[in-house]
Amino acid sequence: MYKSSGNSGSGPKRGPGEGLVSIRDVAAAARVSIATVSRVLHASPTVAAATAARVRKAIEELGYVPNPMAQALGAGRSHVIGLALPRFHGEFMSFLLAGADEEATTLGYHLMMTTIVEGVDGRRRSRIVGSGLVDAMLVVITDLEDPLARDVVEAGVPSVVLDADMTEHGLDSVVLDNEKGTREAIDHLLRWTEPTSIYFVGGPKSNFDTLRRAAAFTELITAAGAVVRPDQISMGDYSLEWGKEWALRAFARGALSGAVLAANDKIACGIIHAAKEVGVRVPDQLRVVGFNDSLVARIVHPNLSTVALPMAEMGATAVRLLVRRIENPGGEPLCRRLPTKLVVRESSTAINF
Repeated sequence: MYKSSGNSGSGPKRGPGEGLVSIRDVAAAARVSIATVSRVLHASPTVAAATAARVRKAIEELGYVPNPMAQALGAGRSHVIGLALPRFHGEFMSFLLAGADEEATTLGYHLMMTTIVEGVDGRRRSRIVGSGLVDAMLVVITDLEDPLARDVVEAGVPSVVLDADMTEHGLDSVVLDNEKGTREAIDHLLRWTEPTSIYFVGGPKSNFDTLRRAAAFTELITAAGAVVRPDQISMGDYSLEWGKEWALRAFARGALSGAVLAANDKIACGIIHAAKEVGVRVPDQLRVVGFNDSLVARIVHPNLSTVALPMAEMGATAVRLLVRRIENPGGEPLCRRLPTKLVVRESSTAINF
């Protein structure tokens, strides 16, 4: 957990506009991994003398100065852990953050949070991962194409990944049991609807949760005796606008009846709004189920059936795994899979609640 600062107020030795020196810069200059730089900074005896000398030379030439708080954490004298989020997704991330913060407090740790987003100029904002700000971190990785996954592996610090199973890379992980929730939702819809008339409307095509839910959907519809058509699975984004757009196009083609499983509640609400616009009754003519069990599921009319996700428990579980990793660096990596649960409301059944 380090950051750069100037020498005698003059600043790091970098060109104009190049920004602060990070641990990544030191690693590149010394031709070693970020993990090796971290070990040298913590005086680890596992680094060869020649390599350590090369790292120290790069540190001196670049003007890289360790953050005292980072040194304290590395020496076990501080109880600060970092949480890196790709961006806020409303309640989804808020509950995760609340669960993580409460558990960290219970275990005697402080939680420092940052978001990881693209800047307006197209470059990723400086991350806490590998930047020297933290030595232990929780990282949410939701996308197959996110280079943050590589950064976490290379950082060489105690880490727990949320939403992606990275145990094969030596990292503890916490994931949702998307398959269970999808199975409960499809089994529920199959009580009234033929498998050929059930649709899945997903978020981004590279998103881990959408991919898992789509795969489970395909498996379940196939097991019900139908061949999944291309039009039964669609990918877009996690927004009400996308759900409404998809539904209006389907209604215009006369291709939408039966039931829809949406990858989140916003998509599902967009579908319900579109149904109201064209005079399709939910659930009499179209049954709709979402994912997340967010507040919007309880205020939309009809109330939305949805798969509840244990986001607060996900955050708490990740903190427990991270503290275990801090205290037992050599332990085998673990993956905790947290159960999801279908909550049945008015949008998918004619039963009066």
